[in-house]
Amino acid sequence: MFRHFSAGYVEEVLGRGAAVVFQNGGRELGKEAGQMLYKPSTDEYLKEVVQFVRDSRIGILIPRQLDDKLLVVDLDECITCAGMASISKRICHFEVGFVAGITEVLIKKKPKAYETKCGANGEGTCQVTVELG
Repeated sequence: MFRHFSAGYVEEVLGRGAAVVFQNGGRELGKEAGQMLYKPSTDEYLKEVVQFVRDSRIGILIPRQLDDKLLVVDLDECITCAGMASISKRICHFEVGFVAGITEVLIKKKPKAYETKCGANGEGTCQVTVELG
């Protein structure tokens, strides 16, 4: 039900750009979770976040790249599109917002985040890229 709702219904009812509602909700949850999980060490913080995402059944978060410019994470079994047949579009706006929110806590400023792969787009996994600087 949630998948159908997020994949098409919200955009159909609210028009283009409705995905921002999901992304903003994810960002707020990410910031709240990030504040609860925060550790001064980036590695420790990311370990806490990975475990929180798994325990909360949001998905399986796998950090792929972290440097001065980018954070790239894969999100397997994501709550929005896991097991879904390809609909040829990227729909995991909530997850993008969540990753942006946890990153915002880490870097102390609002980052730009976007989905670079999506299971619903037939790409096998979801991937979120966050620009850090």
